[in-house]
Amino acid sequence: MAYHDPVMTSIRPRLVVLKGAVPLEPSQIQALKSVFDVVEVHSAQAAKKMLDGSVGGIVICAPGDYLTVDGEPLPTAAATILERIGEGVGVVDFNGTLLWTDARFKVHDEHVRSEFIRICRQAIELFNKPANETTAASRRQCKRFTFSSGQLYYELIVCPASLDQTQDRVTTVVGVLWEITASRLMQSKIEAIDKAGADLLRIEAASFDKMNMAERLKLLEQKIIRSVHEILHFDNFEIRLLDRETGQLELVIAENISPLKIGEVIYSGTEGNGISGYVAATGESYLCPNVQDDPLYREGLDNAASSLTVPLMLHERVIGTFNIESSQPNAFDDNDRKFAEIFGRYIAAAMNILDLLVVERYTTNEQVAENIVGELSAPMNDLAAQARALRDASPAESSARAGLDQMLETISKLHDRMDSCAAGPRTILGAEAELHRHEPDPLLVGKRILVADDEPAIRDTLSSILTQKGAEVTVCKNGGETIQMLEASHAKGIIYDLVLSDIKMPDRNGYEVYRTTKSINPNTPVVLMTGFGYDPHHCIVRASQEGLQSFLFKPFKASQLMEVMNKSLASAKR
Repeated sequence: MAYHDPVMTSIRPRLVVLKGAVPLEPSQIQALKSVFDVVEVHSAQAAKKMLDGSVGGIVICAPGDYLTVDGEPLPTAAATILERIGEGVGVVDFNGTLLWTDARFKVHDEHVRSEFIRICRQAIELFNKPANETTAASRRQCKRFTFSSGQLYYELIVCPASLDQTQDRVTTVVGVLWEITASRLMQSKIEAIDKAGADLLRIEAASFDKMNMAERLKLLEQKIIRSVHEILHFDNFEIRLLDRETGQLELVIAENISPLKIGEVIYSGTEGNGISGYVAATGESYLCPNVQDDPLYREGLDNAASSLTVPLMLHERVIGTFNIESSQPNAFDDNDRKFAEIFGRYIAAAMNILDLLVVERYTTNEQVAENIVGELSAPMNDLAAQARALRDASPAESSARAGLDQMLETISKLHDRMDSCAAGPRTILGAEAELHRHEPDPLLVGKRILVADDEPAIRDTLSSILTQKGAEVTVCKNGGETIQMLEASHAKGIIYDLVLSDIKMPDRNGYEVYRTTKSINPNTPVVLMTGFGYDPHHCIVRASQEGLQSFLFKPFKASQLMEVMNKSLASAKR
């Protein structure tokens, strides 16, 4: 007869062999030792002693040694052992008669007891299948069943108890009942997390093709926030991605956790970088039951009392952190950690897919532009050479010469435009035509506009266009200079009507420029720019969470610039 603990999976189970009427052969004992910690004993009391203090185990014996099914009382030692096993033990015969139960079984309701009997009878039928349908060994193995009663889930393990040797039929079985509600609920939650994670990774080509990179990131952000709220039930969290070059943990998504102050940063490191920095450096999750007692904790959620931080892993490499906080102490347990780690892997994979799409788009566009220029340059140069030769061969024909001069000028403009297209993010398409309009824009006249970009050509072009449209333009060459200019102007009582900033700049990024601008005057519109949607710090998503409405993807047309500028100024609150 065998009894065991089905929840025991991570340790080597103990198998206690109670020698009786059916002793095991030495070869069988040796085979069992490859799987179990085998101990042979001679009494039920010894078996009980061997099981004391163990997480779970198995007892093998002859049924008559300690189990009487015909109304005779159980030996005290055997009863003690049985009382330790599962949520109830019972013996059922082939007629469905419940011959014996322990005390635990008797407390279950009628539905559980009837399901127990029904399943035990079903097991007897399986044990007694004709030998030609299945091998004798397999049909007599213990069988595992599951059923539910109300909101509770149970597992029932049924083993043969007695055998009619003349007919080779099992006549009674022993059933061991286990409540598995907690493990079942955990499995259901894991399945829900897997489903939500699969949704993060699902990229519908038709819909994604219609989105720019900021819209794709925004969609991913919405999916993550919804899943974290509805499935994990975390209300306050932040996601940071690791910059491989600088080691900085950049904030990407935050819910109810205040961002760091401008200039403050978190790096991957075990000291001085808070729990997130520690997790990023070690790749190990961190449960903080009480933030007041933990020297690693850095302020995040207002009135935080406890936190849970897990690494975002991609192919066993840390790419960021997922930090959850609560205003209650001891709010998180080991199950929360497991769930966060599972979902964190999906977050990491989804972020990686979007980054790959951006990089692919960036490099593909640059390569295509370079290929087009390379292919067209030679024939255009040949055409220009032929035009010059014709012009020099007929100096007396002024009309022909004028036409050839115009052709050469057109070829030169084509060269310039191709170079502009090939320059990609380092140029503004149609800038020359816009500058030739010489038409002030009523919405821009007299407006103070701050332009920030580390590309000199972009700064100069933007300044020229906006100045010609009537704006008062201030230019800055990096993020740090921009923030200093904003703060210095504010100290003098000067408020900019609009800030136009690149995202990827030295010192400070576009998100920090956005936050500084809004901290000085919440009504000042900000337009962020980036090349082909490239957003290494996820500034657009972070700023969009805080109200950013407008952005431009280089190379953009001058007409797009004017459209966005007008829209931003027209909608600005005064």
